[in-house]
Amino acid sequence: MKKYVFLLFLASSQLFFSQEKVVQKRSMLMHELEVLTYGLDDIVVENSENNQLEVTLFDENPHTHNILFNEEEGVLKVSFELNIYPLQDEVFRKYITRRLERARALIKVPKNKRITIHGKTIGVTSKSYEGDLDVYIERGNIKLNTILGNTKAHLFQGNVFADVFKTDLDLTTTKGVILVNDEKEVVPFQMQYPSSSRTFTVNSIHANITVKRMD
Repeated sequence: MKKYVFLLFLASSQLFFSQEKVVQKRSMLMHELEVLTYGLDDIVVENSENNQLEVTLFDENPHTHNILFNEEEGVLKVSFELNIYPLQDEVFRKYITRRLERARALIKVPKNKRITIHGKTIGVTSKSYEGDLDVYIERGNIKLNTILGNTKAHLFQGNVFADVFKTDLDLTTTKGVILVNDEKEVVPFQMQYPSSSRTFTVNSIHANITVKRMD
């Protein structure tokens, strides 16, 4: 019991220290990148100005997460491992895990790659990534800014925001609302452009979808 109290004090005390910043870089020769965001609160995707993949982890509780890289079947995978002392008490372990899972990541990816993001409850932001992007999460807000490649968003609940220019649209939400230029549209909503070179697809149950057309 004393061990549990000490760990609880340690987890609580860490909140008062400045967050840890960890940066890892590596050349990205592969075309596909898969990001597993389990253990993160938010993730931001930006364009890299070179051929390097740069992952920056902002950890509210220092030394609680590791950045892992793995290459598998032509796909570069990035994940975030949570370090936690093994505990026998299941309830206490879940409490400590929730307290330590306070981290966010910034990923700079070379242009014209294909990115797939997987997660549970998380905020996803793309700062107008110049490539293909697929997002698969359970809950959260997905902010895509300007779509510059084929983009898919699959989520159960949350909000999706995007700006598009001459982009094919295929938007579906069972119990949410679709707004295109502030006007409510019928579900499902589809729109095609004869000269379009990219598609924006959203598939959800409860999510609200807000799209701004700039054409």
